[in-house]
Amino acid sequence: MAHIASVYRKFIPQLLHMIVLPIFFFSFMLIYRPMGIEDFLGSEWFGVHLTIISCIVMMCAVATRLVYYFVPMRINYSIYIFWCLGEMVFTSFFVALYLWLVLDRSLPYFEYLTTTFQYVFISQVIVYTVLSLSMRIYEYHQKAMTDPHETIHRMRFYDSQHNLKIVLTAPSVLYISAEENYVNIYYVENNRVKDYSLRSSMKAIDELCQDNGLVRCHRSFYINPAHVKVLRKDRDGIMYAELDADDVRHIPVSKTYYGRLSDML
Repeated sequence: MAHIASVYRKFIPQLLHMIVLPIFFFSFMLIYRPMGIEDFLGSEWFGVHLTIISCIVMMCAVATRLVYYFVPMRINYSIYIFWCLGEMVFTSFFVALYLWLVLDRSLPYFEYLTTTFQYVFISQVIVYTVLSLSMRIYEYHQKAMTDPHETIHRMRFYDSQHNLKIVLTAPSVLYISAEENYVNIYYVENNRVKDYSLRSSMKAIDELCQDNGLVRCHRSFYINPAHVKVLRKDRDGIMYAELDADDVRHIPVSKTYYGRLSDML
């Protein structure tokens, strides 16, 4: 399945989750009071318990969404659904713990947890659905506003914090190399070879490279076949790719990737 759209990884959608989830939970429970929640919490202290629980929902949303934003992960839409379900379970654990400690009842903790998860699920699944649909609509709108030829031939490079750093036309890219926590992008601009260091990983740009015609020729290199002038082997049997640009290093080609690259030349 395709990786999740970049809009899902931006900060504003995470901020919306942090704000909308607790507000909607409070409003939904206060207005509709589903599944006898007023009797469950007690009518006398219903408003107090609901306010505290909504604050717990907010703190859980802040914690999980900050983790989602700052920790680099390769996520597709199926995994994102499981992530949202995990957030609901995580929130339910803390809400159930509060109720178990505060309510004067002889019920086991996991009974509170089961009931709490039902309340959290029926309220938050609506928010997750609306926000996800809104992000998908925004994604399609952005694509519709973009020249389709530009979408195919432009490469947008994001850093590990999901910030857009550089946009290049795919034909201008010569090769990309990895070095520790950075990838170095070598490209041609105004007939000159330039480079740009991006805090990212080869794994993070794998799909972007494949979608724009770059191929992996080594564990630490992606190369643009359109710029390969010749493949050769030195005296030690090590294979290299010579590019058509001046003052560019010869790119190592491992045996694992040699066949695919040679077929594309």
